[in-house]
Amino acid sequence: MKKLFLIALSVMFFGAVGNAKVNGMEAESKAPEGVEAVDMGLSVKWANMNVGANKDSGFGTYYAWGETKPKQYYSWGTYSWSKGDSNFLMKYSVNDRMIRLLPTDDAARANWGSTWRMPTVEEFEELADSAKCTWEWITKDGVNGYQVKSKKTGNSIFLPITGFRFYAEVQFRAIKGVYWTSTLYGGNPFKAWCLEFDFSDVKVDIGNLSSNRFSGRCIRAVQ
Repeated sequence: MKKLFLIALSVMFFGAVGNAKVNGMEAESKAPEGVEAVDMGLSVKWANMNVGANKDSGFGTYYAWGETKPKQYYSWGTYSWSKGDSNFLMKYSVNDRMIRLLPTDDAARANWGSTWRMPTVEEFEELADSAKCTWEWITKDGVNGYQVKSKKTGNSIFLPITGFRFYAEVQFRAIKGVYWTSTLYGGNPFKAWCLEFDFSDVKVDIGNLSSNRFSGRCIRAVQ
């Protein structure tokens, strides 16, 4: 079902995101100093830190899916694309059938500019593929997480555990790493796909925790 939705809407999406230029010139990068695109030998290059972080072990900023600014309280009542309830979604719903974020609703593009964007579910699946990358649980700067190393290039990135924002609290910060993809879950428009991991498991899923779109999660951008 996931693949069917993605194929059906791929033309719409790539038409929207394919042009990262302004008046024939590359859009200006707003990424902070130290941000790099790491070649993992995959279909995209991965940022070396989370959006909103100032180092690779930083958690960064928590965003609701499809929002580009952080806030104090994460709920359906504060979510930009609902009318206070999951049954009244105004965008990315069964009505418009859009399942992938437009650039204007992509927190990586909005905050870092240039060709930075949130990864798709397929791109996270590629990163999580044990045939392409090794995942080693380590502690860096006192923060647990995974060092993900490319089997092709030998380059690596660090993904810290982040937890997620639910209502006014950050939950599971010392236990789970949870990162948004740009892809809505086709089987239920209330939810979106994410990368979720702990010390014993890594998976791309709709989440055993809360993958409701209104919850705040961290973002690792790609180019």
